[in-house]
Amino acid sequence: MDNIYKELFQNNHIDKKQYELLDAIRSNKLVSLYYELRLTLYLGIMLFTGGVGYFAYQNIGEIGHLISMVLIGTSIIVGFYFIQKIANPYSNLEVTATKPYFDYLLLLVSLLIISLLAYIQVYFDLLALLVNWSSFISTAIFMFMAYRYDNRALLAMGITTLAAAIGISVSPINWVKGEWLSSNNLYVIGIFFGAFLVAIGQLSQYKNIKAHFKFTYQNFGLLLYYIGCISALFDSHHHYLYMSLLIASAGALSYYTWKTKEFLFFLYSNISFYIAFTYLVFSILDNFRGAEILLIYYFPVTCIAYIVILITKKNHFSND
Repeated sequence: MDNIYKELFQNNHIDKKQYELLDAIRSNKLVSLYYELRLTLYLGIMLFTGGVGYFAYQNIGEIGHLISMVLIGTSIIVGFYFIQKIANPYSNLEVTATKPYFDYLLLLVSLLIISLLAYIQVYFDLLALLVNWSSFISTAIFMFMAYRYDNRALLAMGITTLAAAIGISVSPINWVKGEWLSSNNLYVIGIFFGAFLVAIGQLSQYKNIKAHFKFTYQNFGLLLYYIGCISALFDSHHHYLYMSLLIASAGALSYYTWKTKEFLFFLYSNISFYIAFTYLVFSILDNFRGAEILLIYYFPVTCIAYIVILITKKNHFSND
């Protein structure tokens, strides 16, 4: 890579200052804090909105419910005013924010809208009436904001709330107790919803409508699909049906993502295929006596072989 920089510099394609900058980046003398700062700002917004809710709860007797709702509503209106003022027009293509703080203001306003809706439901005793629709309402808000203002963070939040709305939710307590797999047909919902998200991602690219959203859709979709299949493999009574489905789909997607050089999705597919294939191997060898010795060597041999293959083929993805 250093030779490329030198060739560009010697051929006068870049000047000395640009060469020194690229060389500093290559040698890690210059490190980007872009993603770290974005994460810190997103975390700050989440903490701020949480702090506003806690402050209102602690001081509700002094400031009153209606005043709290008016303050939150006023903040939303002011935020929307600035959003509309600096936002670019809608486009099916990727839209770059004109101001560095635009995404954070957008996230803040979206969370305040959700907070206000929740506040109204509780105060006016509408929770029982809207409990089945609140997640869908949140999804609609997040999706609208994500598409209108081209924000992938809000798209991810919209997908998450939609998953919760259709019943895919895991509490930390249930996860620790191992009870989350006992929900009726949870894995079936995960399989179909995951496949739906993958299809939406492909459609968005095919129709060229926010094609850059494809990764977010398919990242959630493949994770839900594979987790659903693996859960069904061990939890349902139709083990071989889900094993066959997982082997076929993961194998096909491994081939497809290898061709398209999508390493993360290739890795998801490989791991899922390996789990299903291992289940098949164990099922077959379980019928033979003395097969335990083969199982002892199975995991070390297969894991080492897979790592060696990934290392030797890493240039296939790096040339993307």
